[in-house]
Amino acid sequence: MTEKEMVQLNNKKRKLLTPENEVAYGDMLIYLRLTSVPQKQMEELLLEILDHLLEAQEDGKTAHDIFGEDLKAYCDELINSSEHQNSFQQAAIIGFAVSLLLAVQIGYDTFTTLMQKLFSNTNTSGIPFSIPGTILSAIVLTIGAFITFSLFRRFSFTILVSWKQKALLLLSVFIPFVLSVIANVFFKTQPYLFYNLSILQGALITLSFYILYKFLYRTSKF
Repeated sequence: MTEKEMVQLNNKKRKLLTPENEVAYGDMLIYLRLTSVPQKQMEELLLEILDHLLEAQEDGKTAHDIFGEDLKAYCDELINSSEHQNSFQQAAIIGFAVSLLLAVQIGYDTFTTLMQKLFSNTNTSGIPFSIPGTILSAIVLTIGAFITFSLFRRFSFTILVSWKQKALLLLSVFIPFVLSVIANVFFKTQPYLFYNLSILQGALITLSFYILYKFLYRTSKF
């Protein structure tokens, strides 16, 4: 069974859980999926947990009755006894998120420039592309992605009941994105720091970042 098939089976079986067990299992799922355990092994583990929970649920038991009051501690035990991704695979998780965002950003600039050329009288000289701005955006987005993943995992068992944690998580996504946009806008206004790309060049760079995203996604086994 592939990872995709296991995820689909997981989603189907989760519908059989009681509301209380669904919340508990959802917390465990988020916490476990944001670890360095390879995806296939993790999906097998999640299905095993779900099967145990469904079986015990027939006897009127809850997730806490089966796995203990501290679900996080139980998950940590499972993580410690499992195989882990290597350093390159862990770095690839951040890399695929950043490369996808850069592909979207440059793709958007390419698309809007193309639309202006086709449907507007605006004389556009090309797509402004800044190497320093792109590098800085990648750094900011990498740091932001790392912080977001870390916070998501840290708050996975309490975020539903804490508005402060929800706000902090949203800020960890919003602030790096805004800083990335500001950096790009700033460098594009400096004539010696940007280069006007043609539509074809913009499309090729977008495609390159998308291919990098697909490669890193497969490498990460996320």
